[in-house]
Amino acid sequence: MRFKAVDQVERSEWDHTVRDMGGTIFHSSIWADHICITEPGAIPVFCSLVAENGKQIGIALGFRFRSKHRVIATMTSRFRTDALPIVKQNNVDCFAEFVQALETHTRAAGDVELTLGSFASGRHGDMLTNLGFTSTRRLEFEIPLDRSDDELWMNFEYKRRKNIKKAMRLEVKIEDLPFEEGIAALRRLQGASAHRIVQRGGPDITYHGLATVDPITPLVKAGVGRLIGAIVADTIVSASLFTCFNNLVYHTLSGHGPQALETQAPTLLLWETMKRYRNEGATRLNLGGCSIDALNENSPEHGVYIYKVAFGGECLECVSGTKILRRGVHQVMKTARLLLRR
Repeated sequence: MRFKAVDQVERSEWDHTVRDMGGTIFHSSIWADHICITEPGAIPVFCSLVAENGKQIGIALGFRFRSKHRVIATMTSRFRTDALPIVKQNNVDCFAEFVQALETHTRAAGDVELTLGSFASGRHGDMLTNLGFTSTRRLEFEIPLDRSDDELWMNFEYKRRKNIKKAMRLEVKIEDLPFEEGIAALRRLQGASAHRIVQRGGPDITYHGLATVDPITPLVKAGVGRLIGAIVADTIVSASLFTCFNNLVYHTLSGHGPQALETQAPTLLLWETMKRYRNEGATRLNLGGCSIDALNENSPEHGVYIYKVAFGGECLECVSGTKILRRGVHQVMKTARLLLRR
């Protein structure tokens, strides 16, 4: 088998291969566009494992990051994927070979660190420890959509059904949001959510990106992203970004104002979105994830875990992995960063 890594591909051909192999939005060329705006300076790397007959049997989308300063560029170079590599028929041996080939490539490129992310990656993660990676476990929640309204409804925990009924009584409306209005509402409401999350000890999710070009833009323009809002008395109180690629819907971003929580708007928004995408042919909806520590009642994410698991989907354990490729350089840069913080 042969490993190939390039920074340019024929986009439709690449995305066709991603779909054929059962890949997700996180392997697609559209996601590359999104990350390049989200993290300026990111260099997309399209990776393939190719059989002797020339057919692709594995793919991964990675990003290389390094300082713009020439003197330290090679000392800061790191490589990251947002999802684990995908291989034909989920072959375990091919997955291991792909990861090893990816490590060989990143070492040869001078990368200091290799990280394999686990968005929508419920398979093969346990192998990363055997391959020498330091693993991080997280949870995602996936709901099969090939069910009737009644079947979906009865899988919800009682409190979720009760909250949806409350939102309906309060006449919360769920609507697709126009492009500009939707982005503005989502970012505004993310700020409101961030304030609450920080107060309970979680990370600050406030968007601090460019005001001119929002990273959501390529996702929505390509037709894989959809902005959906919950409206109370003509005011958008909750907004979410969903992506749909290869029949998998992923709840990518969301923000909720105080009135959304009072009216249970976010729960109604998810319920209506499930039905909409199911009727359009999607087969799975992933609610996104949380850290494995969320199982602990003392975790700031425990409430997130309780909320998402109550929708009755499958709780998937996903595993990310990191490997330090140049330990000496990594230690030098770590020490330098600590000194600069003093």
